[in-house]
Amino acid sequence: MSPKLLVFAIILLALLGSFFVASANEEQFRGVFVISEITVTKDDAYQRYRKAVRPVIEGCGGTYVVRAGAKFVTENPTSGFLNTMGGWNPDRMIVLHFDTIERVRECFSSPEYEAAYALREDGASGRTLVVTAFRPDM
Repeated sequence: MSPKLLVFAIILLALLGSFFVASANEEQFRGVFVISEITVTKDDAYQRYRKAVRPVIEGCGGTYVVRAGAKFVTENPTSGFLNTMGGWNPDRMIVLHFDTIERVRECFSSPEYEAAYALREDGASGRTLVVTAFRPDM
């Protein structure tokens, strides 16, 4: 991972952590985030994957925190800074929250996820990072 990408990922996690600090009790600081950068190559195939994967993720106890296109508004004063960080501007960003790393492993190695993922292989590529959640007491 490039240093600029790592810095951006840290900034993203800090923002997510700030959100949880401002609006949550300590129980919400536990868990794991799965952060995915997605490049869609065939929209129809990717849409089939999106429909198939959501019940799998939620059935494993995962919660969508971010599920949207990743575009920066150029009028925003910080966007120049963000856009200079390696030119990273993925089609989509997905951020999931799970209670434990074991739940992540169970979910992404399940036959249900493998079936959904087969739909994605034809319509998108991506990279994923798994990190533990921010804990103020650590």
